Amino acid sequence: MVLFRQTRDLRAFETTPVWPKLIRLAEMFASDSSVNRICVATAKARAYYALVSRLRRAGLPFSSALPDSDFEECDLILTTSDEAGQFGSRAMALEDLDENPGIFKGQVVSRLSGDENFVLVGVDPGKRTGLAVFYGQTKLAFSTFDSTAAVCSRVGAFAKGLPSSRLLVRVGNGNRSMASRLIDGLRREVPTATIEVVDESGTSVGSSKMRGVQRDQVAAAKIAFRKGEVVSPGPTRTRG
Repeated sequence: MVLFRQTRDLRAFETTPVWPKLIRLAEMFASDSSVNRICVATAKARAYYALVSRLRRAGLPFSSALPDSDFEECDLILTTSDEAGQFGSRAMALEDLDENPGIFKGQVVSRLSGDENFVLVGVDPGKRTGLAVFYGQTKLAFSTFDSTAAVCSRVGAFAKGLPSSRLLVRVGNGNRSMASRLIDGLRREVPTATIEVVDESGTSVGSSKMRGVQRDQVAAAKIAFRKGEVVSPGPTRTRG
């Protein structure tokens, strides 16, 4: 199986035949023995560029495979809906994947894990509300918003993008009036979510050492992993 790594300049694939260029790149990296679990396989140049761009934005490692490969080392194959049939159950189609990097990452990671896991959301209410989203222990997104409506909308987008996963939202209680408004909005936006109120004491202590991550986002991440009081249990699961 011939694989090559992602390249920095991919816009050329939109205007030039894709596979001759892929073959040349594959030859350039033939000595690289590293194989990633995610493979991109499509003969469509625009689809290839879209998939690679989303993977890079999501920070997910991947390999690209030539069309005559056997794909034995690929656990997940990203392709198009027209081409998915040739890859069987390991295929995910571009048309089914979200453009948002965090939701896209959640869709891919959840498929790779094969396990039903929580989408875990931490919210640090304030004038600038921090949001942290995880799939299990895997970070999906850190964001900051200026309105409760925007926070609720983004959480709703994750719920819609990952419908098979259970959603647990934990809201810090530092700003009680804003926390109350957020909880009301979340109940309307994601009625199937379990919502907890968390004692956020100490979550804002210290500064972020992560490049590009703001303090309210770090606080939201801490809140996400701090058990709280259930204020909205979501639907009751029945035993089959």
